[in-house]
Amino acid sequence: MARFAGWVDLGVVWVTRVLAALGAACVAGMAALVVLAVIMRYAVGAPFALTEEMAGLLMVSAVFLGMPFVLATHAHIRVGLLYDNTTGWLRRSLWLMGQLVFLAFAAIFFRDALADLRFTQMLNLRSEVGRIQLAPFVALMVAGVGLAGLVAAWQMLRPPPSGTVLADTPEPITGADRVSGAEQGSPR
Repeated sequence: MARFAGWVDLGVVWVTRVLAALGAACVAGMAALVVLAVIMRYAVGAPFALTEEMAGLLMVSAVFLGMPFVLATHAHIRVGLLYDNTTGWLRRSLWLMGQLVFLAFAAIFFRDALADLRFTQMLNLRSEVGRIQLAPFVALMVAGVGLAGLVAAWQMLRPPPSGTVLADTPEPITGADRVSGAEQGSPR
């Protein structure tokens, strides 16, 4: 069973990493659109009509494509005041409570976003200026939060993350760790 859970963990991280890469591509596309809009507005004097709308839609896409990966890798912001100072069953209980809170959020958001998707498709809604079809972006919100909810539900079956900080997060500098400029060899 542990081997199966390990394979599922790897699959979850792999799928969510691919989606996060697509989210990063959305951010790159958004940056390119903004640079292009600035060039067109100030160098050519003829701005594009859809750059602001498309940049906003790409930002929303990046958030919902990246959310499952952030959850799968425990890279999200968490309040660890109690969690970091507990062990055993209490730590597991706090972990489960946090996951349940997120699952409740995801379920409500999924329900409402699904209703928005149906409404968007029924009226064939488009953006105001660029006339960009909105249904694919709303569907991405539904899928992103749905997958994030599934990731959170799967993680409830797994042991809670250990440690108080992420592996690649630098440890805070304490007073004893600080070295004065003179001790480092730099002039005062």
